[in-house]
Amino acid sequence: MEGDIIFEYDIVRLGKRIDVIMLIRHMVFSLEFKNGKNIFTAQDAQQAEDYAIDIKNFHKESEDLYVCPILIATDAPKYKKAQSLDAYPDKQVHLQRENIETLIPKVIQLTGLYGDNTQIDFEKWFNSPYRPTPTIIAAAVEAYIAHDISEIANSEAGQDDIDVCEGRINEIISYAMSNNKKCVCFVTGVPGAGKTLVGLDTVAKNLKRGKSSLSVYLSGNGPLVDVLREALKRSEKSKKQYTRETSAAIDALIQSSYAFKRDNAAHNQPTPENIMIFDEAQRVWDQSKMSSKHKNDPLMSVSEPHLLYSIMDRHQDWAVMICLVGLGQDIYDGEVGINEWFRCGVQDFPQWEMYYSPAIFNQIEDLNIDKEMIKSCRRCHPINELHLKTSIRSFRADKQCQFVDNLLNNDPESTKKIYSMISSKYPILVTRDYQKAKQWVRSQVRGSQRCGVLACSSAQRLKPEGIYITSDIDVKNWFLAPSDDLRSSNMLEIVASEFKIQGLEIDWALVCWDADLRRNAKGDGWDHYNFRGSKWNKRHKEEQKRYLVNAYRVLLTRARQGMIIFVPKGVDPEIDPTRDKAYYDGIYNYLLQCGIQTYT
Repeated sequence: MEGDIIFEYDIVRLGKRIDVIMLIRHMVFSLEFKNGKNIFTAQDAQQAEDYAIDIKNFHKESEDLYVCPILIATDAPKYKKAQSLDAYPDKQVHLQRENIETLIPKVIQLTGLYGDNTQIDFEKWFNSPYRPTPTIIAAAVEAYIAHDISEIANSEAGQDDIDVCEGRINEIISYAMSNNKKCVCFVTGVPGAGKTLVGLDTVAKNLKRGKSSLSVYLSGNGPLVDVLREALKRSEKSKKQYTRETSAAIDALIQSSYAFKRDNAAHNQPTPENIMIFDEAQRVWDQSKMSSKHKNDPLMSVSEPHLLYSIMDRHQDWAVMICLVGLGQDIYDGEVGINEWFRCGVQDFPQWEMYYSPAIFNQIEDLNIDKEMIKSCRRCHPINELHLKTSIRSFRADKQCQFVDNLLNNDPESTKKIYSMISSKYPILVTRDYQKAKQWVRSQVRGSQRCGVLACSSAQRLKPEGIYITSDIDVKNWFLAPSDDLRSSNMLEIVASEFKIQGLEIDWALVCWDADLRRNAKGDGWDHYNFRGSKWNKRHKEEQKRYLVNAYRVLLTRARQGMIIFVPKGVDPEIDPTRDKAYYDGIYNYLLQCGIQTYT
């Protein structure tokens, strides 16, 4: 047999890598190797078959070819059960389970059944663009529209705001389609107002329009992508509606922005989607950060907004970008904020029209936003309804976000006033006892509600309290596993940092406060620290101070129904100067000054 072989073939957009691809006799073989394994597991079989499904549904040059997935457990005995050699109607051959000895005979057998002597153009196949097939689009519609999208976002209030906002977005999309225009609109709002829900709804509603109006939901927030995908998949499995295409369809609709950029920077063709929804659009990199992360790729040596404009600008007819902006929540080094989106639209891409709410100027994050540049540009159109002013995350108290802003802005009197207004419906307590904090948060949970422990990634001196912040947690199970699962947030054993929970939420939060953000000597503001080696080091750069404050803003706005704040007692500085009780007393006393009630 003659053919081509590809090792570690990337399906870039889906973030997957296939061990081996063989192109033989007008057939595609997708091989998943499990070296040293002597058994065939269901999990491995699912992985191997998923790769073939992805090739059938997203690889344009394989759409009409026979594709066969093979799982190879190298040390396993010959598979004892009879294996079907049949193929599905879309020409995907049933999964084969082989060992290192039976692999080649099986390939020969299958090429005899389905192969022919027509040659596959290797270069064309290897460089085939990502293109979802009509089959996968149909599966996406079934998986996505079949249930209430608002269930994912736990929406109970603010729906009027959301409906009006989505109506205006739909008008912009219709305008772009009818007039061959390119538009970008910025959806802003308070934390928890439903920006992600707006993005998900837009994806679902545009699927109904068919292939001519495909959309993709992108986020640079890996945990958010993982949890949204997994939530949809579990929902479908529970309804017994899970098909071969369902998982791939969901992965196609909700994608990592990193994979999207990598895939499209590799060629110069238009995306299959005319509509791109970009969540947490404030978390984009500037040119310097992009250049340092992609040193060998000159196409990526531009700011992230510039790259995304250039990708969507390839469409000859129309395109729409919807940027969901979580203002006041930039927590990563190199994040350029919202101003770069406007600068690119005004200066670099003169064919694009921009839509925004004037409320964007009143938010606290983008102090550097160039208001005059925006207001003086005739292609920038203010629309009030693109700002969501009501929090749906904390549906018991839409003033909770204002409470957190005032608390972090050193305004205890205003914080106290808002606390008196919301505390009966949205309880907020503070304690110095970690075990009692856990008891309280557990006692609040009813039914399928979720609670969890949150702490800042720089909170490194909580370890003596038994609170360990790790960079890698099983975020899907933290949010979605049953309460009796040790990986579940409800077990209160695994701590989630701001990087894992931004853009997501739980019902009841236990927020742990360390000495990284402490009161200054005068008691009228914050001091900002990092812990390195064996001591606290003061943060001097303004952006680093802002990242820390915003990290706590994220943590304090994740709970839908209420929270308890744990502040350690600390110790005498002679025992441990890194846990000086004066640090923690200052934080605790400030929270009391803000009106927060003590739980003992």
